[in-house]
Amino acid sequence: MRYLITFLLAALVHGLYSQSPEARDVYETARHSTVPQYSFDGRYEYLVLPSSFSKDDIRKLPFTDRRILKIDLVYTTFRESSEFDQKQLDLARLDKLIEINPQIVVNKFFEWNIIGQAGCASSASCLDFFHGFVVYYEDYFTKETSLAEIDSVRSDLMALDQRIGELRKLLKIDYQRIDCEYPESVYSPEYLGEQLEKIYDCAETYKGRVFFEVELDYNGRPQEVTVSGNLFPCKERLAFALKYILKWKRGLVIGRRQYNVRAKGYVSFPIKKESVNITSFEISKDLIDKYKMLQQYAQCVAYETDTSYVDILPKVDQKVVSKALFRNHWSPDLVIVDVTGSMYPYTADLLKWIKLSSLQKETDFVFFNDGNDLPTNQKVIGKTGGLYHVKTSDFGVAKEKMFEAMRGGGGGDLPENNFEALVYGEKVAKPGGEVVMIADNYSFPRDAQLLARYTGHLKIILCHTEKGINTQYLDLARKYGFTLHTLQTDIVDLQKDLLRIEGVSYKREPAGFVRIR
Repeated sequence: MRYLITFLLAALVHGLYSQSPEARDVYETARHSTVPQYSFDGRYEYLVLPSSFSKDDIRKLPFTDRRILKIDLVYTTFRESSEFDQKQLDLARLDKLIEINPQIVVNKFFEWNIIGQAGCASSASCLDFFHGFVVYYEDYFTKETSLAEIDSVRSDLMALDQRIGELRKLLKIDYQRIDCEYPESVYSPEYLGEQLEKIYDCAETYKGRVFFEVELDYNGRPQEVTVSGNLFPCKERLAFALKYILKWKRGLVIGRRQYNVRAKGYVSFPIKKESVNITSFEISKDLIDKYKMLQQYAQCVAYETDTSYVDILPKVDQKVVSKALFRNHWSPDLVIVDVTGSMYPYTADLLKWIKLSSLQKETDFVFFNDGNDLPTNQKVIGKTGGLYHVKTSDFGVAKEKMFEAMRGGGGGDLPENNFEALVYGEKVAKPGGEVVMIADNYSFPRDAQLLARYTGHLKIILCHTEKGINTQYLDLARKYGFTLHTLQTDIVDLQKDLLRIEGVSYKREPAGFVRIR
């Protein structure tokens, strides 16, 4: 475990400081406990601030770009004098920490613990016990972190599929048959045989059938030809010739869309007219599953399904993203999604919404990871990058684009490039309807200045709001007329001077909203 060591002044004289309201609030709301001896929590990175008597040793926390998870104030319960007031000492320590680092009480999104150690019974024995603060924080998120989060998203989706399977009796599925056409060759078998005879230049003689497979793109253009047969001597030359002469009018047609497909066939040697034959087409399993296809050589049969999950929704675990989207019956044109580290429960929840809502129209998604692991000192407002766009109504396509963005980077430092992603999304999608952003409540964007020319009515779904709303988002929403949405609440009127949101009050002062009791 890496840790940094700096020092904090402890006020040992009773009444030396007049404690701030913030210090008293922290003390009264903190979790108080007693242990024999304090042990550092090895699950997290941490910073140690031991007690000291020297004012020269007081320093600020050496980072502002990482999320604090919890702060422990640690002391020993032994006291030589009955007149010693431990509470006053703790308040003085808290007061000094807040005085030097006022940002730690602006938004209270982490745990405060005040821990007494009862395992020493004399001043001498207590010297070996730790006294002071321990600040636990998140390390930088990278693409390696995101790989683990992708696994977690997959696990969540597997659990969803299992739950849907358990509740399948509640599903309502309507089937409608749609057009399904195999690719049609541009050339006749006779013409293909003539052309192959002209182009194929292998001197070896061979008699019999040689089988091949062709990967077609959605326009019917051969991308790759594979020739099989261990005894056939000229595989590469035949593959080259077939790729040159084969051409289809289009790829596989299902409904109004064209897809890639694999063609299978054989060449009869010696070459003559009608030597080139296409015997079948192989459709990907994803398409077969999606369109409930019955594949035969003569024809393919496909069905469009309309699946209603209405009766299943109340029985499926939902987080803020799907809750807010379903609660408000939104059908957004554009969705901006933070896929940086620690957001995986909510990105998984977005995928649940896509799957369970059965999107009826193509939606533009912009997934952002704050720069593809670009170092913090190279991140420029409006040019940080790490933006991934896709327009789709298909769950699988949206999922793969999201995973691509997550593999690109984990975000690094705490602030993100939300509004660079918004500006980019507006440019590529030109939405005429609702625009939704899925944002991290803990992390306020570094690039709010990019909103100077933005005139849209953004709906921001805030994740990680269990400990309250980030007041910077309240100020932002009030300034630009945005709305904020949490697990239980839609915050649409921010012109009031006092807001009460899920048990927490926020008061508007000249500098902006502040959290109050």
